[in-house]
Amino acid sequence: YQPVGREDHSTVQVGDYLYMWGGGQPDLPVVHNDEEKKSFCSVVEVCHLPTGTWVQKPTTGDPPLGVQAYAAAVIRSEIFFYGGGCGHDECYHNSLYSFNVDTFNWKELSPTTSHHGPKMKAGCGMVALCINDEDYLAVIGGLGPIDNNTPPQPGAQYREEAYQRCNEVHLYRLKTGEWTSPNVTGDRPPPINSFTLTSMTNTTAILFGGDIDQDNESNDVYIFEFANISVNCTKLSNPGGSVQWPKKRSSHSSVLINCSSGPHLLVMGGIGGYPTKDCWLLNISKMKWKKLTNIPDSVTEMIGHSLSVWNETQTTHWIIEFGGKGNDTTFIEI
Repeated sequence: YQPVGREDHSTVQVGDYLYMWGGGQPDLPVVHNDEEKKSFCSVVEVCHLPTGTWVQKPTTGDPPLGVQAYAAAVIRSEIFFYGGGCGHDECYHNSLYSFNVDTFNWKELSPTTSHHGPKMKAGCGMVALCINDEDYLAVIGGLGPIDNNTPPQPGAQYREEAYQRCNEVHLYRLKTGEWTSPNVTGDRPPPINSFTLTSMTNTTAILFGGDIDQDNESNDVYIFEFANISVNCTKLSNPGGSVQWPKKRSSHSSVLINCSSGPHLLVMGGIGGYPTKDCWLLNISKMKWKKLTNIPDSVTEMIGHSLSVWNETQTTHWIIEFGGKGNDTTFIEI
């Protein structure tokens, strides 16, 4: 069995399994919500990583309506899904759902609303945090409708074109079920979407790339350091000269690889006016990029694909790419 091809989805690893839900798929009903769409979205694809075997499993409860370009993060046995596009017209969401990998049950934690919380949006980033032994989710950036959306977040910036791009930073406290606005210091990114936001530690994350307007992408790196009421941002840009640095891009994918030499960020594919067709590895402690060669274009020439990492041993790391332009699952040994 092989899942149907898709784009603008996520694959999330829990233990020896990879969980994949939603995304833009050929037969996705172009409606807000009906029984056909609910049935379509009430399955999760599960890959057993040691064998590479996929199975499709049914779920219980109501799945999110934001089925494309949502943000996802995992805390223990729960995968959280924020926002996303509905797949029809200009319909976007700011709902937060949890999916339990033990029970395969969906639970709505925060409904879509235009009254409070982060904007209704897609193409944002979300990471799980543990601050002072408490679980949080951080949601950053994204793109959504200009009208009938939530009030602006104090301190955030918004850029309006056909849609509204933002650089909001929100924290969701799981214990209380409340959205809060932390105090943001340092080099806050501009309004941005379709970047990657990757967790590094319980309180830090790294952002790379993204769309900053209709005709321009970014290749800047931002490090976020979170506390319970604040977040500090540090920007790192291409210094130029002979330094190796990736091209500007969006709709790429990234994963964190914990090597013996420290944490590295792997960046694959994306688009920067044209497909970037490359793969890069960032040594985070040295902030030094290296371009990886001898990887086929069929692997690197991807847009809207997903990446996951499975650490088979301390020295063998498998990178799993799914979807984008094709529907094959590719395992790459790093």
